Amino acid sequence: MSYREDEKRWKRIHDMLAAEASGKAPRPVASQRTLFGIPSTVEQTIAKAVAEDEKARHMKRATQPQRIDHPLEPIFDEHSRILILGTMPSPKSREIGFYYGHPQNRFWRVLARLFDEPVATTNERRRDQLLRHHIALWDVLASCEIAGASDASITNAVPNDLSRILDVAPIEAVFCTGAKAAELYARHCEAQTGIPCVKLPSTSPANAAAKFEQLVSAYAEMLPHLHELEPPIFDIQRVIQLEQDIDAACTSLAELMDRAGTAIAHRVQTDHPGAAVAILCGNGNNGGDGWVAARELARAGRNVTVICARTPEQLKAQPARNAAIACEPILSEQGVRILANPDEEALETALSHADVIVDALLGTGFAGQTVKAPFDSWIRAANDRQAPANRAHPSDPASMGNDCPPPAFVIAADTPSGLNAQTGTTSDPCIHANQTITMMVSKPGLELPASKPYCGEVRIAPLHYLEPFM
Repeated sequence: MSYREDEKRWKRIHDMLAAEASGKAPRPVASQRTLFGIPSTVEQTIAKAVAEDEKARHMKRATQPQRIDHPLEPIFDEHSRILILGTMPSPKSREIGFYYGHPQNRFWRVLARLFDEPVATTNERRRDQLLRHHIALWDVLASCEIAGASDASITNAVPNDLSRILDVAPIEAVFCTGAKAAELYARHCEAQTGIPCVKLPSTSPANAAAKFEQLVSAYAEMLPHLHELEPPIFDIQRVIQLEQDIDAACTSLAELMDRAGTAIAHRVQTDHPGAAVAILCGNGNNGGDGWVAARELARAGRNVTVICARTPEQLKAQPARNAAIACEPILSEQGVRILANPDEEALETALSHADVIVDALLGTGFAGQTVKAPFDSWIRAANDRQAPANRAHPSDPASMGNDCPPPAFVIAADTPSGLNAQTGTTSDPCIHANQTITMMVSKPGLELPASKPYCGEVRIAPLHYLEPFM
């Protein structure tokens, strides 16, 4: 600290002490600088007082009723079949601009479990999830006096006009999240709607007595009313057009890719807890799905290895390149091993340590008769791990003491690499997947009986609300 700065500091301290002595409130000091390298006691005292004062003001606001007008638009369309109602958005929900926004509220985790999907973590994905499953979402009240998020403090309630939803959507059941919402609905709304509500337990952190599994069981009562769309089978050209239409209308191809990778990671997390994962990433957008899946699994603390022919900066396909570049530092922070252009020994070693192998090499764009190097050898190596050719049967005494690792479970992203998703024809080699996670809709080539040995179980990842685009 220079002499001039030291002099200024002493003058500031003198002024603060003088103000305190005179009974005037000292001005908060924002600076975190120190006096001779030692934190200023005066600044510490003032900072502590300011923090305590702010905490007291926050607590006062939380315990004093305020008049709140409902700030959020209802979520619904003409396909909505059930209506879920709370009381009034909490302060946190009003802050983020969406329903059930408190990070400890379990509403979105309950829906994710019910639908076996990743937890919707953004407002856009939450809205999409509701509409895909034909759920309308709003609250009973248009305004009220309420202290913080305390339903028990609600007075002077004014209900929403639910005809705004019921005049458009064929609602057949109404569910209220919590006792207060059900009470207010019965008092103010049931005569208008003619539909008695089903009371569900609140997912609020305040309702800690309700365990997560109990919430899931209770909310499952909604499922028979949803009348969900049976996933269609689209030709590849129609899939391409669908993606372009969605991109032009509302949701970017980059966001769809992020949802695809998240869906793959969800499947691994749900079905293979604790498994070590190797992800084979190609040079196109199928590879982008793999990079995103690696990011999500790494964030969940999983043992992940990414095997790629090109580093993220070398990729050309978009949005895969941007996705991989964005994922790379996160993977590095999480200690994920990235093998670029591995030799045969390094590849086999990496795959030998994997319990799950994700094939994100070629995807639905493949339509050739042969797979080019190095992916042909990668496919053969993955197939060897899925069902090692020379492995003795476990019941064979000759297999005792065999050091071969147990077979890996192979998951294909969108379509097994080497399989034509339109015709079902296969190249040599072609991935033999135990499971295929295909995106949004199924494809003709995946549905043929002859494709079963290559696709395994086919599951559809519902990346987007499709009915407006059908």
